[in-house]
Amino acid sequence: MAKINVYINEEKYDFDEGITLLEITNKLGLDHIMAAFINNEIVPLDNKLTEDTNIIFVPTSNYVGNRIYQKGLLFVLIYAFKELFGYGYYVKACHSIDKAIKIKTNLELNSTRINALKDKMREIIEADMPIKKCTVSRKEARNYFLDIKNESKADTFIYNTNSFITLYKLGDMYDYFFSKMPVSTGMVKDFDLYMLDNYNFVLQFPYLNDDGKIPEYVDRNLIIKAFDEDYKLATRLGIFNSGDLNKTATDGTASDVIKLTELVASARLLELAKDISDKRDKIKLVLISGPSCSGKTTTSRKLAMYLKIFGLNPKYLSIDDYFLDREKTPKFENGDYNFESVEAINTEQLNKDLSKMLNGEEVEVPSFNFIKGISEYEGKTIKLESRDILIMEGIHAINEELTSLVDKEKKYKVYVSPLTDLNIDDHNMISNNDLRLLRRIIRDNRTRGYSAEDTIASWRRVRDGEEKYLFPYQNDVDYVYNTSLIYEIGVLKLFAEPLLFGIDNSSLYYEEVIRLLNFLDMFVGLPTDEIPNDSILREFIGSSYFE
Repeated sequence: MAKINVYINEEKYDFDEGITLLEITNKLGLDHIMAAFINNEIVPLDNKLTEDTNIIFVPTSNYVGNRIYQKGLLFVLIYAFKELFGYGYYVKACHSIDKAIKIKTNLELNSTRINALKDKMREIIEADMPIKKCTVSRKEARNYFLDIKNESKADTFIYNTNSFITLYKLGDMYDYFFSKMPVSTGMVKDFDLYMLDNYNFVLQFPYLNDDGKIPEYVDRNLIIKAFDEDYKLATRLGIFNSGDLNKTATDGTASDVIKLTELVASARLLELAKDISDKRDKIKLVLISGPSCSGKTTTSRKLAMYLKIFGLNPKYLSIDDYFLDREKTPKFENGDYNFESVEAINTEQLNKDLSKMLNGEEVEVPSFNFIKGISEYEGKTIKLESRDILIMEGIHAINEELTSLVDKEKKYKVYVSPLTDLNIDDHNMISNNDLRLLRRIIRDNRTRGYSAEDTIASWRRVRDGEEKYLFPYQNDVDYVYNTSLIYEIGVLKLFAEPLLFGIDNSSLYYEEVIRLLNFLDMFVGLPTDEIPNDSILREFIGSSYFE
């Protein structure tokens, strides 16, 4: 049999022509491999090699491999659920929550049923059942899901223009996932289930930043409350998935959806302002934090306007002005400056200044010169009068280390993030991280001239910084403000697609580009005319009142 040269991590191997990637992992003793990159495109492990090839294997610890693991595990869960309880009950993957996936069902749960589901999943995983990729016509896919009473999935294909659809088969069940999948159930061995209440539980899996371990689930009550509020809005609007949202673009109701969504967003912010006002005798410092492109700037500015309604006079203090001089800034191992770390902030000086301000003293505050990389004093002062309240926003704002000398009773912490409960269909969630990435691609291009490739290239480091410096403090807040807008994906599509199409297959990030384009392809574009200039979305697409 003919031989081919296979290069893995710059090391050369000789294998028989026609060998599969899975066979290679077995020969080399490679564990926890989900797929492989070949020519910047991801391919499943059942792919056969017929010519000399460079391979980069994708382990579970890689964010791409971790995503594939999650999807495969979710498929196992859905199959096990249907095997145990039949097709009369639904399973909906709602959203991510504390490094897990929240699952909703209309079957009343108890510990016995959860344990039975775990056992069935383990049985399926031990059997190492194949997960087969199948290509069918769009009509066949839609009819199949209508036959099994899964209308949310069937409706996605009404607005899909592809002639053929890729389905995955496990046992006698077919399902649609718009991302790649493992080739068998034996590749997703580690998982756990945690019951939330009689109709909700979470699916846990090894997380990429936790050395392959399943992290202990931590209740995020305020985060869940924000998701639940989004679900209530979806119920009022009748928009639960991509098919429902796409319908608004074709039946003329998109304008009403935009207006109602924006009214609810403003009402929530007014509620926040009132809560702060009700506690004005104690609160002197409002701290606003959230991940990148969560809409912190618009939220801060708009909240300040609403606080004035209640007789308060907001003043701003920028955390960025307290950056250490560049020569003192911590660095990554490769020598780049680590601006994401709390250690890049002069917390000692910030705490001294805050203590003086909250004691009624007038304080000269610094301005950071980003060109020179130094902190400068130019005569800017802040003095808090009786009706004044100080607002600070930034990634570290809710980290107690940043304001350790300020009494907790004087602080009000707000966590801002887009927390959408909208789905593509019952089994395909919309990632809040994807929403933020699309927002950032659009904003970076509009305001900084960055290409979509530039933004995607830096996104992993941004996410790592959030995991380390922000997410651990999510529970230590007074209020979670949800900045997701149920209609926004239809708008983001119009701005993001042209930027993503500008990246060709020579890019290292081509696979991520294709994934995002496939995601956006599930939605119909929505007009921007009705979006008010004080909307969170304007912070990214432009024409914001606060720019």
